[in-house]
Amino acid sequence: MRMGFGSREMRFPWLIFLGLLFLYFFALNPRCLLPVRAAANVQQRPTGVVTDTPAITIAGATATTAATPTTSAHEAQIQWTFGTVVGSYGTCTVQAKTSYDGVNFLTLGSAVSVTATAGTVNAWTIIEQLGTTSMTTSSVSATAALGFGQLTKFAFACSSYGTSAPVAVAVIYR
Repeated sequence: MRMGFGSREMRFPWLIFLGLLFLYFFALNPRCLLPVRAAANVQQRPTGVVTDTPAITIAGATATTAATPTTSAHEAQIQWTFGTVVGSYGTCTVQAKTSYDGVNFLTLGSAVSVTATAGTVNAWTIIEQLGTTSMTTSSVSATAALGFGQLTKFAFACSSYGTSAPVAVAVIYR
């Protein structure tokens, strides 16, 4: 019994093999699957980058942005650009908060001082510290986190405040 390309007795099922190969590379390959739909304000980017513009309305001493999915984030580059501020805002801070369960939010990093005046750009970065040669275990805490959870938001607070402080927030998560 002869087998091979010229044999008519026992042909290798090339058509089935090529069909399965096509199915894997163009349909079942995880890199080719359609992305999961994110929140309306989240823009998915290639190579694990997410650009977000969380909504916030500042009309008093405190305000909090909408939460963003950040499960695989290890870094955030944040920029707050203030529009026409009405009144005077003094000693203002922004604190990142993250949640592992989607309900309870813990502080992430330290609060940063921001200037809430018309046209001011405030930019900063949060970087999750990953150990290169050893493991680091945090202290147990009900209020603080060392890494990004499934959701992250920002809390704005001022010691004195005016009427309104419109701000455009842009965050890049990696």
